[in-house]
Amino acid sequence: MGQTSGRPVRAADATARATNDAAVRDLVQMGFDPTAAREALIASNGNVAVAAEYLLTNAEARARTHVPARPSEADARRERALLAAQARAVASRAAVPPMARRVAPAAARTPFAAASPATTTAAAGASGASREATIVRSAAALATMPQSLDLLIASLSKVAASPGEARYRRVPLGNANFRAHVVDAPGGLELLHAVGYEKRGDALVLSTADEAVLALALSALEAARGSSHYLDAKSEQLLVQALGASRDEWDQAERDRRAAAAAKVPVEPADGAAGNTLLCFHLGEKRDRSRCVWRRFESWSTLEEVCAYIESTTPFQIGRTAELLDITLSPPAKLQRSDGGRTLQVLGLWPSGHIQVQPIVASA
Repeated sequence: MGQTSGRPVRAADATARATNDAAVRDLVQMGFDPTAAREALIASNGNVAVAAEYLLTNAEARARTHVPARPSEADARRERALLAAQARAVASRAAVPPMARRVAPAAARTPFAAASPATTTAAAGASGASREATIVRSAAALATMPQSLDLLIASLSKVAASPGEARYRRVPLGNANFRAHVVDAPGGLELLHAVGYEKRGDALVLSTADEAVLALALSALEAARGSSHYLDAKSEQLLVQALGASRDEWDQAERDRRAAAAAKVPVEPADGAAGNTLLCFHLGEKRDRSRCVWRRFESWSTLEEVCAYIESTTPFQIGRTAELLDITLSPPAKLQRSDGGRTLQVLGLWPSGHIQVQPIVASA
């Protein structure tokens, strides 16, 4: 009992099997010992981001008592690997590969604050690991908010490309777009603060741009943009935009249709002029006086001109979405659009008349 294939199944074995070689390689590329990496993954149940944060914290605790005399090429490789691996930690949660990180051109790097691998490792302390972990967590939290993610990538990319431009390192808090998609977005302000932005008056200002931190932030954001959460949210956003655009197009088409119909409507004659006829249009299926519209026409006006008047003032299209009934007398008589050339006097709609505009109900 409690055995499978002749050996007991232990929780530790099941957890160990869950830690895959790819996750271990990610942590090893950061510079951690393979054995320590496996232990951290087991403790974090295979979560690379949590394991990396744990290992970074322990590494920094040791760094407080041991400062390398000078940076080495190994330190530089470890620092570069750390930036890429932190981004992969975000992507691993969504089970998608990270996108290539963005790196500023060499000519644009000089305004950045100098930060050697040795200095970063020795002097950052607990705040370094906390900042990197905050960037990774914040980027992951923004994955379901495509507008926020896109805005932050665009903004930080400008800083990375032109760090000497003060306008790119200052974001006014009063900006409605920024407030809606960054300030009010979970993880938005946290990420900017971790990058180094500080509140000064009515704006967030990045006084000193750190190349490594900016590269990490952009890598983490790009990785989040490649996640299934982002892609699903982006698809929904595009659908809403498409529906909004379709509505706008429909509204414009409706305005154009009504304008074309209005061009065919004769000028309303003066009240009391000879030869006038007064028509009452009943809108809807029932004869409701509260929905009556009165309009004067000349007796020689045609039924087509009456149809044009209705189509220019209502959403109805005679013959397609509505039909006309002469309800002046009983029983009602249907007015055919094929008789559009006949005058109101000939149709018996003079000196007055009642016309019902009745919607056409589609058959099931």
